[in-house]
Amino acid sequence: MPANMEFCLLGPLVVRRSGTLVRVPPGKQRVVLATLLMNAGRVVQVDELAETLWSSGPPSSGAVAVQNYVMRLRNTLSDVGRELIITHPPGYLVRIGARELDVSQFEARLGMARASARDSSWDQAASQARAALDLWRGEPLADVASEVLTAREVPRLAELRLQALEMRVGADLHLGRHADVIAELRHLAGAHPLREHLHGLLMLALYRDGRQAEALAAYQDARRALV
Repeated sequence: MPANMEFCLLGPLVVRRSGTLVRVPPGKQRVVLATLLMNAGRVVQVDELAETLWSSGPPSSGAVAVQNYVMRLRNTLSDVGRELIITHPPGYLVRIGARELDVSQFEARLGMARASARDSSWDQAASQARAALDLWRGEPLADVASEVLTAREVPRLAELRLQALEMRVGADLHLGRHADVIAELRHLAGAHPLREHLHGLLMLALYRDGRQAEALAAYQDARRALV
């Protein structure tokens, strides 16, 4: 019977087979696996894999080296009970279920949070956004040594995480939890001073908590930062 697999990229790369950690050797195998996982279900061409493996340009034997790294990775994942990495000219694809990859789960839950917000189902919006955020364990791809992959994927994921935070805080405000989110919003607005929506949420939370003077001060701080 095929094993229940978990692939986690929202932090250091982690692979589990039926709850047991699978050790993926550091270095190139991790880069190949992370690249395939970030493109799950799509063929990744050999040239694209080579680009993520060698940011300064692949060696003359780059295509052969990519094949060797894929072969080693297949050996690492060989006892999961099914073929995960499929050869599909002109490259390879990883075939996994959406529930097996934390990035896919995160994006799906964020999508559900947005749908709930559109329906004004604020309890569900807060719950789904919180569940999405709970999947994060640190910096995405933290131990994957690829400047190209990091530059390509980490900013996008960081932006989605901020959107999930804004969604969760906004839902909490709709549920009357303004006092509970003020400290968090102060921290977020300080960490992202050019993000207008966070300043707006902070001002709203302070105003609804009866702290009009602090709300005005927050407005003035935001205006100075944005100007």
